[in-house]
Amino acid sequence: MKHTKTITATVLSLSLLALPLVQPVHTAFAEKVTNGQMERQKSNKNQPAKAAWDKSSLRFTVVETTYAGISATVINGGSGMQGETVYEVFRSDTGNPKNGEVVASGVIGTLAPGESQKLTFTPAVLEQGNYMFKAYQRPGHPGTGVLWSDSISVKETHEADGTNQPERPFDQYFNSDVQGGTATFTVPEGIGKVEISFSSYVYPEGVIPQEDGKPYENQHVCDNVTRTYGPGTHTVQVNLPESGYWQSDLYLGPVVETLTESGHSMDSIIDADYGSVN
Repeated sequence: MKHTKTITATVLSLSLLALPLVQPVHTAFAEKVTNGQMERQKSNKNQPAKAAWDKSSLRFTVVETTYAGISATVINGGSGMQGETVYEVFRSDTGNPKNGEVVASGVIGTLAPGESQKLTFTPAVLEQGNYMFKAYQRPGHPGTGVLWSDSISVKETHEADGTNQPERPFDQYFNSDVQGGTATFTVPEGIGKVEISFSSYVYPEGVIPQEDGKPYENQHVCDNVTRTYGPGTHTVQVNLPESGYWQSDLYLGPVVETLTESGHSMDSIIDADYGSVN
């Protein structure tokens, strides 16, 4: 969604650190925001300028566990952020979560000096294990470029009661708009390439969608486009079914052929629309 060569000339080569990849859950999402640092050059000739740092500096404060989720608060202890950045949630059955797998990712908004944001992970099923939030500093930060929260231990597996429906975290981040079979979105600068799918789905025969587009289960793909997109604004189109009710979803990662009761997860869905051909 991540040889050693003998130099006979007297000119030293310059190299840049490659952008690492951000891997959201169930997706190949995306490439991580780099800290903007460059390797120190042995030659001072033609040395590239470092990425401009907005002098923001993030740090974690409180971590919490609720019945069906976990959260961590991140605060900006420096100057105002001049753009967004991303965070990930790591999980392991036992031991250090840093060595586990990424189970979610999201966006940290543009925080003013002293402003904080509560990052949450509230899946349909919160599995027992050890969790940790990882956040990325803004480009050019003089530190390591990443920060980790304290470890959060979940002793028992819990299922969400369904009363709280979280907002889609990525619709504003990608400035998306889905109208029928057409989706327009913008991949921000600084995160590299992202795998995104746009799919049209058909509701089961006889099913009429509710005001929120439910029920999702047993909707199956009518048409799909999956591509890898770089920074910039993109428009993609899919065909809608010739009759009946449809739903069109823009989401991170490879195509999902058939939806379950919960539809796309909150850490992959970007935007959606639904309606009737007739």
